[in-house]
Amino acid sequence: MTRRLLILCQLSFCAFLCSAQTMSVDGDWNGIWTNPAGFVYSAHIILTSGPGCRTCAVIGDGSIQGKILWTLRKSPASNSTDLSGITQVTATEYVRGEMKGEGFLVLNGYQKDDPHNIIGLDQYRLAISDNGKVIGGITANNGSWTGQLIAMRAQPKPL
Repeated sequence: MTRRLLILCQLSFCAFLCSAQTMSVDGDWNGIWTNPAGFVYSAHIILTSGPGCRTCAVIGDGSIQGKILWTLRKSPASNSTDLSGITQVTATEYVRGEMKGEGFLVLNGYQKDDPHNIIGLDQYRLAISDNGKVIGGITANNGSWTGQLIAMRAQPKPL
């Protein structure tokens, strides 16, 4: 009976560890960003924290850094920018931030590689799904907080 209880406790502890690991945002994510003006960007997000993050140890626990590879998919024809009708161009935004409580991620853009000037640096307030497979929420979108980003964990490529 004691042995069965010990095994049950070990299994419960392993299940707890596995569920805690799903809350990590480390890894690759694929998503989409939209705003009310009609802009649509696809996003490939790469996030790192903990031991794999060289600068995170300096910043403190819960720190995250990464980059977002943006591809402009749709720009409204009636926009007042130079992006009217332009699509399929890319830019990279470098982000850093931290977990705020359980299941809430705050990121801020701090640098970009953007030869076509298609993105601005943004701020992100994202919730993490209970299973750790989806992140989504709002972005500052030049101060109006009307941008929306949703992303899913990238599926591993078959060998």
